[in-house]
Amino acid sequence: MSCNADIESKSWLTFFWNVENYSYCWQKNDSAVFSPSFKVGMIENAAWQLLVYPNEDNEEDFISYFLRRACDDNLETPEIEYELAILAEDGSVLQINERERMEEDSEWGSELFFLRQDVKVTRKEAFLSKDTLRFRCRVWRTDGQDVTPARFFARTVLNVKNWNFLWNIEGFSSLKSDETAAYEIRSESESVDMVFSISMNEKGIIMICMEYIDTSIHFLKFQSFITVTNGTQIDCGKRETSTFVEDVLCTLPFTKKYLMDNKNLYLENDVLALYCECSWSDGFAQEGEIERIDYGILSPSVNKEVNTKSCSPPTEVSPFDKMLDLKEDFHCLYAEGIFSDVKLRTTTQTFPAHKNILSIRSPVFRAMFTTDMKEKIQKCVDISDLEDDTVRRMLLYMYTNDLEDLQWESALKLYAAADKYEILALKSKCCSFLKCNLCPNNLCDALVLADMHVDSDLKEAAQIYAFEQEKEVFQSSQWMSFAKTNPALASETMLLKWSKH
Repeated sequence: MSCNADIESKSWLTFFWNVENYSYCWQKNDSAVFSPSFKVGMIENAAWQLLVYPNEDNEEDFISYFLRRACDDNLETPEIEYELAILAEDGSVLQINERERMEEDSEWGSELFFLRQDVKVTRKEAFLSKDTLRFRCRVWRTDGQDVTPARFFARTVLNVKNWNFLWNIEGFSSLKSDETAAYEIRSESESVDMVFSISMNEKGIIMICMEYIDTSIHFLKFQSFITVTNGTQIDCGKRETSTFVEDVLCTLPFTKKYLMDNKNLYLENDVLALYCECSWSDGFAQEGEIERIDYGILSPSVNKEVNTKSCSPPTEVSPFDKMLDLKEDFHCLYAEGIFSDVKLRTTTQTFPAHKNILSIRSPVFRAMFTTDMKEKIQKCVDISDLEDDTVRRMLLYMYTNDLEDLQWESALKLYAAADKYEILALKSKCCSFLKCNLCPNNLCDALVLADMHVDSDLKEAAQIYAFEQEKEVFQSSQWMSFAKTNPALASETMLLKWSKH
């Protein structure tokens, strides 16, 4: 790493590159995803390109990321220094390498390795927010000449297709172990892309398999749900696969015998109703282009997308459009942290924020900043009891009213945060989400949450669901464990059940 004071004082070029739909990367055998090349006249004849290798054969646990010189071999190019980083959605640095020197005759720079486990599982919310991996590269001249600061913004999008469908298997009770029921997904030209089939083995275990017909399909995500006669859905699990042969995507959580024994709940008119969500990549990545270049010393907008299509200005702006513009402006205010005057600090991350926004949305924050509490003086609020993802979701809602990709676990945590800071609208939306997504596997979580936060509305909804599905709920292993750890709450629910008979 160079420590030359003259070089350190020089301006640099910055290249921001977003790879969207990254979780659909199928690349194997040292295959890379390429960024658009970036080139400016201020560094003569010099052009560069970023490459990411999602699945290198010789580095199974890591993803690698390179800077490559892309220029005419007959032209001399300057020696440079560069720095590679991985960014979070808010622009903060998740991982960075030391500043490296690239010699005049070198084509490749040193790589930045980062753990695949972090990206896919451990820190997925940080690395892959909105399924986008965000890269940053800075480049300095080392020949003593200055450059005009510039920022390049580019994106590469992996093509993804989605197909959600209802699959009704009629005459389910007569389906034998050597038989299958099939569902075909067809393209716009009516050709068959893939075939899903449902079958049983000798033990009555129900399996969903698939066969690829379209050989351009490289990566697939599949999730299925059993639709119960009362309208609720039971999650049967999610599968991701990049194999190109017939493959078992999932096994249903119930055997045929169990479904038959509970046919009033699962097999109305002898129909097994499945709801399936399917998305896949055809392996093509749009290399894209440089979408925007900012010159001079500006506040970086890593995630701000610019529509490069030309269009005539509208003659009249609707109130809806104005609200969208306002919402986008507040999202940028949150994402970029411009003029932030307070920080929310978890055990692992710090989030810049604005006192006036927090105070408007939360009476708890307003009290902190208008009384002589330590948060007013220190300009920092410690919230070590909340996870990073929960704080990020809470702030996004406070700035934009958005709830993105809410799932059961994140809704539970966000509900608790909203109650703590008295963000009533957010608490109400989380409560509605939880009530609409109750199932035997998560009912106990809802009961505990409602009891802990004295939410009679959520508790009543959970108890009514328990009464309606009493056989499946009260005979489940989850309820047995719940009754041991929460005897008073379990007894209260059972007593209510008996009082209604």
